[in-house]
Amino acid sequence: MKILIDTSYFLPLIKIGIDTIPDKLLIDILSKSSNDYFYSTLTLFELTAKGLKLSSKGDQITPQDIRIGIDAIQNNARLIEISFTDNPLIIELASQFKAIHNDTIDCLIFATAICNCDYIITMDESFFEQLKKSPILIKKVKEINDNIKICFNDLTGELKALNSNSL
Repeated sequence: MKILIDTSYFLPLIKIGIDTIPDKLLIDILSKSSNDYFYSTLTLFELTAKGLKLSSKGDQITPQDIRIGIDAIQNNARLIEISFTDNPLIIELASQFKAIHNDTIDCLIFATAICNCDYIITMDESFFEQLKKSPILIKKVKEINDNIKICFNDLTGELKALNSNSL
C-alpha cells in the first residue's frame, strides 16, 4: 500500500505534542513494513511554519529543533518525499477543493494523496466530511483514484472511502 502521512503525525519531531495522539504514533505507523510511506514537500514547509510561529513566541521550540525534525524526516529510509508539482492534476484538484476548504496546504496534501497513493492517514476529519457533501468533487476524485481510502488517527481504525453512499 502507498500511504501518504499528513503533517500532524510529524509534529512531535519538532517538539509539538498533540493531546489526542501518543508521541510515538509515527514510529508505530512506520513499523508496518509492508507499506510504502510518503510525505508531501509541503509537510516540511508546514512544520517549519508552525515551528517558527511557536519559536517566535518564546515557546520551547528552537530553530535547531525544527531542523532536527526535518532532517529526521528527510533521512528516514522508510519515508518517500513527493512533491505537489509532480502531477499537474494535483494543483487542478486542490483548486477545486478550495471551494469547500479554506486551508490551501490541506487541499494540496489531500490532492497529492489522491493523485499518487492508495491511502492518506490524517487527523482532519472535517475535510472528509466537507468532501462527502460535494457530489461533483466526489466524482472528480473517483475519476482520478477510484480506490483512495482515508484513515483517521492511526492505521488500525476503519478506513473511509468516497463511494455512492457518500452522495
